[in-house]
Amino acid sequence: MVLLSVGLYFGFHILRYSSLEAPEKGGGAKDGKAHHGEGDHPHDNQAAHAHRHKKGVYHHAAVVTDSEICSGFAKEILTKGGTAVDAGVAAMLCLGVVHPHSTGIGGVLSAVFHNKTSGTTKVLNALPTESLNLSCGVPSTLQGLRLLHREYGSLGWAELCRRSARLAREGFPVDHILAGAMREAAGQGTVLCPLLCDQGRALKGAGANSTNRKLADVLEQVSAEMEDASFPEPLAWLLARDVAGPDPRVFAEAIRRQRAALVEPLVTELGHFFLYVPPPPTAGDVLVQIVKRAGQLGLSLSSVSGAKNAAGTYRDILSAAQQVYRSLPGFLGMVRENGQDRGRGKPSLKTARAGSHVTVIDASGNAVTMVGSLNSTFGAKFLSPSTGIFLSDFTGDADAGVLYWACPAILRAIAADDLVAVAGTGGASAPFAVAQVVVSKLYFEKSVGEALSGPRFYLSVGRGRGTLRKRVSGLQRESEIYTRLCREEPELELVNGTAGGVTTTVVESHLGHTSAFGQPQACAYVNGY
Repeated sequence: MVLLSVGLYFGFHILRYSSLEAPEKGGGAKDGKAHHGEGDHPHDNQAAHAHRHKKGVYHHAAVVTDSEICSGFAKEILTKGGTAVDAGVAAMLCLGVVHPHSTGIGGVLSAVFHNKTSGTTKVLNALPTESLNLSCGVPSTLQGLRLLHREYGSLGWAELCRRSARLAREGFPVDHILAGAMREAAGQGTVLCPLLCDQGRALKGAGANSTNRKLADVLEQVSAEMEDASFPEPLAWLLARDVAGPDPRVFAEAIRRQRAALVEPLVTELGHFFLYVPPPPTAGDVLVQIVKRAGQLGLSLSSVSGAKNAAGTYRDILSAAQQVYRSLPGFLGMVRENGQDRGRGKPSLKTARAGSHVTVIDASGNAVTMVGSLNSTFGAKFLSPSTGIFLSDFTGDADAGVLYWACPAILRAIAADDLVAVAGTGGASAPFAVAQVVVSKLYFEKSVGEALSGPRFYLSVGRGRGTLRKRVSGLQRESEIYTRLCREEPELELVNGTAGGVTTTVVESHLGHTSAFGQPQACAYVNGY
């Protein structure tokens, strides 16, 4: 009887915890929350002595994007056996529907992909390749996603497009991120009706339902007709007629010539890790320069132990980043007010802040991190009436300047299976934000969650020509660290949350588990299983 009782006790607990671990049918949790994303959870098959994981830690795969809906889509793809690229493509297409202010088919894309099986890493560049005397940029996101999927995807292309097409047709709730962007754009005179307005032509608020049936038609079309990585010609002509009026041939030809490319990353050895970033004109090299300068400071865990040490260390890292930014051609020559370059009348390629991020590690250990952008909020402020696509304002050649928003990165341990994928969005501070995560991981030996929770520093162009604006978050005004920093950096501003819309997201594979985190949490939605 005793043995029977013990056996029943363990059997009950095994069944209980197994049911908690199994993903729901269709890949989502019943309550809509991320599986294992809320609070602690037990490890598989550890009934009597179950160890528990913190929020954001999963057993197999994880994803983080700037939309709860799109993170859910990516998780569904992962639970169906899709690769990191499958999940990333589905999520980025989804973001083009729910966050049309920051990314979409009309924008551009930068990504880094690591294949654990082959040990290879590639960069996807879907960026402008020529200057055009037009008000709208040439789209390249769709070509980039199709190329990435063709090389590294496993599920059908149509399946990845279908979810977003249905979402655009049946409707999606306006989230607080889109609602905030709409208010900002309306204040600048951007016309968002009828797409994002109610019947009374008032802007829809957070929680309201919105549809984009023209975009749904486009997504259904490309799911069936896009065999290679070139832009479908019928869609190109629709866009061209909307943009170029009576003579659409120039824009249509530019779309035909626009090609995405898979290229080799910049690779830097840093202690026990390799760092992979996109080559110029993206901001990968800016990130590498900051990390290298920080590495020359002899940093270690003791560097941030105690207020005095920590303040000195943070000051030195901030100084190193300032030196890098000041050395960049033309950076301090820009004077920006309300997001625009004074005297030029249109947003700059260099410091644009609008962008969406996707970071994924799948159950096989493959990782992809990508950032899509329209350059500015709602891009060129032009909605194609035939397609429901917002076009970017990338009207110049990408080589005209550093694309600071384009700063995805992957950090791989040389002699272990550890892998960290990082993405940053938010204009000029994006590469510095990613660099701080790398420095915390490499030199301070922090977990990825801790790397995002500490003090965060930001640099951007000041209002005066030749000046840098320095800000910090994650510190108390009365703290000793902040007091000491201000003695040597009197212009350092303390901000709540993060500065300038900067978002940093990290997904890590370590010791058989996958962790995913983002900062600020209100702009980073984690999911996994």
